[in-house]
Amino acid sequence: MGAHWSAARWVMVACLVVALFYLAWQVIDIFLLVFAALLVSLALHSLADPFSRLTGFPERYAVFPVALFTFGAILGAGFLFGSTIQAQTSELLRDLPTAWHTFQSRFHLQQMSNDILKQAEVVAPSGETVLSAIQGLTSNVLQLFVGIFLVVVGGLYFAVDPALYRRLFLDLWPEAQQQLVSRKLDAISTDLRSFLKAQLISMAVVGVLTYIGLAALGIPSALALALFTALAEFVPMVGPVVSAVPALLMALTIGLDSALWTLVVFVGVQQAESNLITPLLQQRMVSLPPAVTLFAVVAFGNLLGPLGILLATPLTVLAFAALRPSQD
Repeated sequence: MGAHWSAARWVMVACLVVALFYLAWQVIDIFLLVFAALLVSLALHSLADPFSRLTGFPERYAVFPVALFTFGAILGAGFLFGSTIQAQTSELLRDLPTAWHTFQSRFHLQQMSNDILKQAEVVAPSGETVLSAIQGLTSNVLQLFVGIFLVVVGGLYFAVDPALYRRLFLDLWPEAQQQLVSRKLDAISTDLRSFLKAQLISMAVVGVLTYIGLAALGIPSALALALFTALAEFVPMVGPVVSAVPALLMALTIGLDSALWTLVVFVGVQQAESNLITPLLQQRMVSLPPAVTLFAVVAFGNLLGPLGILLATPLTVLAFAALRPSQD
């Protein structure tokens, strides 16, 4: 009887573990949003720290003026440059189909495109399917705005009283392990702060250099393309390649020479970022092997979708910091 009860108990425990893993997988997007909010909190504290040293404000209260200044600066930049960026983005979206046709004509790909269209007509979706797709897209856009709102507001809550949430997390662990977990949290926080500082500086420099290069070449929508390139820089290795595609297509509308020079600009900016900017920031950033970064983006993208791609690098930094042996 005892043996049967022991086996049944282990089966129950196994079922409970599987159920917990299944539940965690169903709400994985929530965990990713919480992690993104924590990144916002760390970024605010990274900005509040020098502000606190300069003004004498306690860091906890320095978060408020820093957050107001940061979001005010973003809104101000949007107000000053929003119309230009909106106009250039609309122009970019309007001209990209023409650029694609130019690309097809230049490299004689029309026949291939016609074959693809013929195959697409065979499997063309019905009107009902298209309507469902549009409804799904609208739902995704709404979820995006809700997600951004939750990340920003959650980041502010975390930033105002990080000690409270730290204590709550430590209380989940046995008392004997809390000191070790606390040291791990300190290491993770330090590495993520370093990553964010270096990444934001790198994004800004890459965006400025790209804009200067594209504007000098006379590429249409240079500001919108540079902004997209700066944002894409947050996803290393994959982001720069993706951001180069619309710029090259736009350059092809001017001529093959412009496209080649645009490619030179993107390669040059990435070389400058890899060989000049990154070494200057090396002391303040977490150095991840390129192969690890690439496969992390692929793995997190396959497992977690677009949000996994966006957060792949900071998640990898977190994993490295958590698994690194503690320095006693």
